[in-house]
Amino acid sequence: MKIRDVLARLKIRTSTARTLARRARKLWRPHIQRLSVPPASPSQGRPTRDPVDIMSAEPFLTDSSLPQLKATRDLELMRDVFQRHLRPHGEEGAYQIRECSISHVRHRHGKRCMLQYTLRLAEPDAGREWSQWVTGVILTEGRTQRRWEKLQRSHLGEEIADALQTFTPFFYIPELDMLVQVFPYDHQLPALPLLMAGPPPELEPLLLARFGPGDWQAEAWNVEPVRYLAGRRATLRLTVLARDAATGRAEERRFYVKVYNDEEGEQTHQVLQELWDKANAGDVDFTVGRPIAYLSERRTLIQEESPGVSLQEILLREEDATPVVRKAAKALAALHLGHMTTPRRHRLQDEAAALERKGKLLQQACPHLGSEIEETVGAIVAGLEEVPLAPTHLDLKPPHIFLDGDQIGLIDFDSFAESDPVRDVSRLLALLANTTLTWRPLPQESAWQAARAFAEEYFAHVPESWRVRLPLHYAGAVLKLATGVLWSQVPGWTDKIEALVGEAKESLAGRVW
Repeated sequence: MKIRDVLARLKIRTSTARTLARRARKLWRPHIQRLSVPPASPSQGRPTRDPVDIMSAEPFLTDSSLPQLKATRDLELMRDVFQRHLRPHGEEGAYQIRECSISHVRHRHGKRCMLQYTLRLAEPDAGREWSQWVTGVILTEGRTQRRWEKLQRSHLGEEIADALQTFTPFFYIPELDMLVQVFPYDHQLPALPLLMAGPPPELEPLLLARFGPGDWQAEAWNVEPVRYLAGRRATLRLTVLARDAATGRAEERRFYVKVYNDEEGEQTHQVLQELWDKANAGDVDFTVGRPIAYLSERRTLIQEESPGVSLQEILLREEDATPVVRKAAKALAALHLGHMTTPRRHRLQDEAAALERKGKLLQQACPHLGSEIEETVGAIVAGLEEVPLAPTHLDLKPPHIFLDGDQIGLIDFDSFAESDPVRDVSRLLALLANTTLTWRPLPQESAWQAARAFAEEYFAHVPESWRVRLPLHYAGAVLKLATGVLWSQVPGWTDKIEALVGEAKESLAGRVW
């Protein structure tokens, strides 16, 4: 079956397929080599292990309905498993899997578990290395194999592989009863492989219009994956090189394309449009990347790049980031004090339920801290109060704050909702104050200095009563950080979790902020 037939089955107009097929063949190979995921350091001289009984690995999180979970957390073992099962589609050179790490986990006890792995691959004969996302799904009661058989009958994955010339898009590991999907294939994000080949024809005029007056023609498209949450959403960076046919002038612009598994993208597009309009009118003290379009058929949002340098980069390279941090705090206060229309709410009961779930997870992983975690979560939940809801980012962190000249920009509004705005401040402060315990460390002294400056500036612009809620929400934010450390399983993760639990207790006692 040809790619135009594959695209037709993905509800893409057949009349566009020839162009897309040419792009897929031309563009796919360079971009899988530049997969933008946290790089892993290649191991030198690592011996290849013999096949082992994959059910013999030590348990991590137990689930009697999913006994194979104890094997899926053994990264050395899973490296060997993927080496045996991951196969290139078509004629490819021999490759080695040098590193295997877990980038994301979703676990519903007694029902299912999804583990997203990042593999560091090497093709010694070609002298190249690259990263590859793969996602393992485990379901109970034989449902995994039935889903695998259903996907096989569809033949769609094979057809996409024929078109894009990459790895076999999905496969089944019998000994783990695990279905594995290989990026960009994701049966819940059917538009993702298409978009990896370049923008669809109806989007191309919208992008070229952003170059301004003139007869702009696209000369090259460069598509790079930036972030991926399997089954939920993916973010792609699209760089367009275009030339004005009348003057011969060439320009390059970057855009971001986000693919969703539901209508969340449409809500995010509405939020961005309202924020963009407010920024244009001078009603807010920050900017956002200009939204271009939302393609409902493909559940895809397109926006311009937010210019500038992220706060994460500034903190890494500058000794004193205080002026930037104070600007960011003032901009966040403006967001929280403004008026926005959004159908999403994150209420007290939502926060309490989230904390209780994370507390149970931490207790299961660190039973020696069980009573401390239970007591801390209980104190936080008991202290939560209903407050007037305000526009809240709910995913605020240094990489989501940008400085462009004197202007602050904010990105990634997928979680944006009406909520208690102090949750935003608590999350950012927790990330800054505990940077040595997370997987993206910053210099501790400058991070603490930044955190103190942010808190001081922010609470100078909002009602005084908001500060009273900070110790409680900060404790909750720190516990959420602990679950991130748990899933990443960084070296010394139990000690890091113990330190974070202690930090949460100190906050509740009023000895942090």
